[in-house]
Amino acid sequence: MTTAIRVKVVRFQCPHCSRTHSKKASAEAHINRCWQNPAARGCKTCRHFSPESEGPYPEHPPISEECWAGRKLLSGLHTDCSLWESQTAPCAECSTPIPAGRAFCSTRCRNAADRHDDLDGDL
Repeated sequence: MTTAIRVKVVRFQCPHCSRTHSKKASAEAHINRCWQNPAARGCKTCRHFSPESEGPYPEHPPISEECWAGRKLLSGLHTDCSLWESQTAPCAECSTPIPAGRAFCSTRCRNAADRHDDLDGDL
């Protein structure tokens, strides 16, 4: 009687997306051009990127991806773009990158900033 043999496999995963590779060199090459990696300065991490969305009504075709800075995306998404701008902004207290629209990365930083505002100690 023959039974299955258990095999342990090592895979290397991109920290920015769920893609995996069997070779470490392939994974590192992918990371350098991954659309989700802000260091690659790609479309999907740019402030100007508008992802594909549904049309205004069910029969309407989807609205395609576009770049609000004016770069053409007909041939596909780009990396290492000269028009790229970060979607993140620094925390007002500790400079940690956070999503645009938020002032602080944590409650701790918000509370620390409140303590800085209380210069005369009456709060």
